[in-house]
Amino acid sequence: MAEKCLLFMFNFYPGPSKIYPEVRAYMLEAFDSGILEMNHRSDTFMALLEITIEQFKVKMNIPADFEVYFTSSATECWEIVNQSILHGRVQFAYNGAFGKKWFKYAVINPDPKSEIKPLGIRGSRFLIDQPLSEVDIDSKYDCFCAVQNETSNGSFVDNKTLATLPNALLKCFDVTSSLGGQDIDFSTGDVFLASVQKCLGLPSGLGVLICSPRAIEQAKLNGERNHYNSLLFVRENFQKHQTHYTPNILNIFLLNRLLKQLEPIQEVSRKLSLRADTTYKILEKSEFLKPLIKNVTTRSATVLTAAGNEALILKLKKEALQENIVLGNGYGEWRKNTFRIANFPAIPDKD
Repeated sequence: MAEKCLLFMFNFYPGPSKIYPEVRAYMLEAFDSGILEMNHRSDTFMALLEITIEQFKVKMNIPADFEVYFTSSATECWEIVNQSILHGRVQFAYNGAFGKKWFKYAVINPDPKSEIKPLGIRGSRFLIDQPLSEVDIDSKYDCFCAVQNETSNGSFVDNKTLATLPNALLKCFDVTSSLGGQDIDFSTGDVFLASVQKCLGLPSGLGVLICSPRAIEQAKLNGERNHYNSLLFVRENFQKHQTHYTPNILNIFLLNRLLKQLEPIQEVSRKLSLRADTTYKILEKSEFLKPLIKNVTTRSATVLTAAGNEALILKLKKEALQENIVLGNGYGEWRKNTFRIANFPAIPDKD
């Protein structure tokens, strides 16, 4: 039976999550403008795509020489990276369920010349409190992949740690739960991928792939053109301000309008970090709940995870729902003993 749909609720689910309230008006604007019925190779759409990407790079503090592409989801971005960019020997450092999924997708149909290995696990246990700087990363490998902000448990890798990774590695990061909420230092990597239903406060259905010049050059060297979403084909379309498939025009329009209202990412990140610190202090003082991530240097500021007795967690979530408060369920091996709190920009302080 489907969960009851609440007309009004305090939504702390970590994706899809709370949508910016202004999006309702932007949807009506999109409908009235006629853009939703236009050919995606028309001058009108191409102008929309071009200016949206320009604004996005400015507001997210993305370097001018990086390129931005829109896809259907972050999961599709995994596939694009796996098939078009990764090469040679690849290391996956993962500390949660989504990093492990990305790794598993990468080894389904690997290049026979490649070697792909997981890092950052001990047996079957995730090392959620271990900083990435303590993981045994081999600088003689070719590529490195990791989830920067793990939605499944709220573990995090900060900019300072990302900057310590060997420069020889081509570095790829899933930033799905941090893009739009955290000030990411894009100089620390080559590929950043995400989707819009979390910190960007939009409906699901739009992925974002951000590539450095180095990543693009590697895609050219790989020369992979076997898929409709091979990066070289994607890039050829975006250079003409077009897309490789019929795009989610509505979400691109919504993102365009939203970017005009958003503060620079540095200010957004500062506010969310302060709010996260306040919430973590409350959890630390609680008699019955504690932060799942004990190491303060590896705690996410956008996905806060509370741990406790299974029966208590279940009771708390049910009682919260009766008050129209939607908490995020635990995920994977933390499904029963945790709940997650989205600390995304669209959620106001009063909530």
